[in-house]
Amino acid sequence: MTHRKRRFPKPLLVVPALGLAAAVLGAPPAGAQSWTLRYSDIGPDRGPRAESLKWWAGEIEKQTGGKVKVQFFWAQALVKGKDTLKAVGSGLAETGTILGIYTPAELPIWNLANAPFGGRDPWVGMHTWYEMHRTVPELQKEVEKQNAHILTIFTTGPVDILSKTPILSEKDLAGKKIRATGGWVGLLKSLGAVPVNIQFGELYEALGRGTIDGTINYIPFVKSYKHYEVAGHVTEVRMGQVLGYGAGINAKTWSGMPAEVRAAMTRISEQFMDRYARAYLDDVGRTKKELSAGIGGKKVLFHALPQSELNTWTAKSTFLQEWVKSMAAKGVAAAGIVETLNRTRDKYEAELASKGYPWTRN
Repeated sequence: MTHRKRRFPKPLLVVPALGLAAAVLGAPPAGAQSWTLRYSDIGPDRGPRAESLKWWAGEIEKQTGGKVKVQFFWAQALVKGKDTLKAVGSGLAETGTILGIYTPAELPIWNLANAPFGGRDPWVGMHTWYEMHRTVPELQKEVEKQNAHILTIFTTGPVDILSKTPILSEKDLAGKKIRATGGWVGLLKSLGAVPVNIQFGELYEALGRGTIDGTINYIPFVKSYKHYEVAGHVTEVRMGQVLGYGAGINAKTWSGMPAEVRAAMTRISEQFMDRYARAYLDDVGRTKKELSAGIGGKKVLFHALPQSELNTWTAKSTFLQEWVKSMAAKGVAAAGIVETLNRTRDKYEAELASKGYPWTRN
């Protein structure tokens, strides 16, 4: 008798089919009151965000008395970054890093967080968008529609440009193939660059092969993803942050947890933002020194964008106006959301100016 070899589909192609089974697998047996949450992350197991996430997971396990454990799948080992929202919503991954720029159709309001020149400080940015998620009904509804709940907010930190040759002006961008996402696509195009759509995990190869001339990037990530090996110049533009970015959990899993467990996870998730902001800022200083000195013989030169150029670049960003117009056409009170955002960000910027960071206060 001849046996035919069975072929199984790849995991990413069966997210909907596995949704129910995964949700069942992720839920504890009746009365057991324990959860092992599979966490799908887009990045490698290193850098300030990864280390802060490990702390977050450890505190959750400790403060829930071992009832909740987090099992990490780093570097898209479980699902691709662009599929994480769907995987979390279906239960294929109970938790994971959700990035709004990968799902603009599903999370259009959250993508306001990814506006160029929308603020530079990571602590201010994360707390601003955490509060927005807790107070703006439109943000809550669009995530709930995806069967997810946002636990905490991440940031990439200020958006700079990593390139193979120095970029010090609009003229230097002309004709350059620059990887960009979100609102930075339109901005770079208006400055004469050729925006290229490449996922972050593919940047090393693209830079190494010369497929692109540069990319929007973030100083800690230049080291953690080893991009310094294939590109040697960073222009510190500090043109906003990617803030539509955070840890999500399956809504059914979340609602099935006791109130005291949810309260502990919420408290730790709020503390995470302070810990990550501090780790991020500390890491930037160390990383710049290491990259400037050279790692394995590979050095990075850091360049400051002249103020006149920064003024020009800022003036050419039309993302906010376009976002308001697009959302208003869909019946969203977009102008009001922007007002709430500005008011919330102003509050945290004022707190930072008057009190400093939480870890520096007496």
